[in-house]
Amino acid sequence: MLSEAMKFIDIEVDGKILAVWINNPPNNYLPGQFFVELDQCRRDHMASERIDAVIIGARGRIFSKGADIQEIKSGSGTIDLETVQFGNDVFTGLTRLNKPVIAAVNGPCFGGGMELALCCHLRVCSEKAMFGLPEVTAGVIPGLGGIPRLIQTIGHAKALEMILLGDMIGASQALQLNLVSRVFAKSSFREQSLSFVKTVLSARKEAIQHTIEVFDLCRIHQQTAIEESAKRFSHLISTLAH
Repeated sequence: MLSEAMKFIDIEVDGKILAVWINNPPNNYLPGQFFVELDQCRRDHMASERIDAVIIGARGRIFSKGADIQEIKSGSGTIDLETVQFGNDVFTGLTRLNKPVIAAVNGPCFGGGMELALCCHLRVCSEKAMFGLPEVTAGVIPGLGGIPRLIQTIGHAKALEMILLGDMIGASQALQLNLVSRVFAKSSFREQSLSFVKTVLSARKEAIQHTIEVFDLCRIHQQTAIEESAKRFSHLISTLAH
């Protein structure tokens, strides 16, 4: 375990793989401080030349349920446009790393948690995983790039249906939709996820880096949609407590 003064993130190193664990049980909500810590982790550790790949997972049985909407509705938590834009910048920073970033989704993955998974280059999940962007059913929209990234991942029609209906899908359907690359048994999920990352790294390092960079070029046109989503999310969420 690396020694870090972080409240919502744990980090570990296995060879040249950095494991980043969301640690805010039981629901692994993502408060503003989480994004500060994730940004610090990206700059101090993920971007290091000593690290060839990053795996993002979670402690406990839940990957993340995103923002605590009930806390926001009660007025005890606030999310303004500046906060949302910072969160988007942090997530975009992950996509622009020139090394594989893999989300290892061990359980429910909703809202901002799914948007975090979507900004990773690849996703694997356990057989118990569930995915969803339920923001519309709560009166807002995904504000951390979930809309354009989900469209790119599973296509326009299915993404629109999933978001408008607030659909929750299981691991098998996520695999069918190409939302995830692999589904592993819950009992050996961590080991198999790490093995998957090591398999990815079996290719030449420079070839992996150039491939990731070319794929990032294909994402450039997403930025306008991501920024617009942030503005609309912030506007809608500011009215929830009123």
